[in-house]
Amino acid sequence: MLRRLAASGRALLAAPAAAAAQPIVAARGVRAVAAATSGKPVLPSQVHPLPDQLFRSIELEYRGHDPAVLKSYTQFLEQVCTNLSVTRGSVATLPYVRWVQPLLRSKFVHKKYKLHYETRTHITRFTIHDVTGSTASTFLEYIERNIPEGVAMRVEYEELLPLPDTITASAYWK
Repeated sequence: MLRRLAASGRALLAAPAAAAAQPIVAARGVRAVAAATSGKPVLPSQVHPLPDQLFRSIELEYRGHDPAVLKSYTQFLEQVCTNLSVTRGSVATLPYVRWVQPLLRSKFVHKKYKLHYETRTHITRFTIHDVTGSTASTFLEYIERNIPEGVAMRVEYEELLPLPDTITASAYWK
């Protein structure tokens, strides 16, 4: 893939007149080419303007072995919601998941003597409501960069979409 980008960059640099006729989209692979041409680069949002996404709710589920760390991270999330003016929903602490593994005390003999190793995974669910796409991406990037060690996160969201044209323009609605 790197060779193909380099080859296409050389081809555009070799023929600047042909490249100047087309609008240049500012992307990761062609930034040097855009600076070499005389035309002004066109941003992808200017080429295809898309409306911002709307999310009804974003549900964060994070898991860890230390409940004190999860409680501290919940307080951090509440502070981030306050600072970004995001509508915070419910915070639910779910029952922990217990995993027990019985193992022999010695390597290969004395089956009568066993040890039980146990891990507990604590789960917390945090919900935010009515968020735009840009706010959601900023929020998620910030909280994922500041997640503590040993904590896993899963994100679920409900996106609001307009009805398709086939439904809105049908004969049933006239």
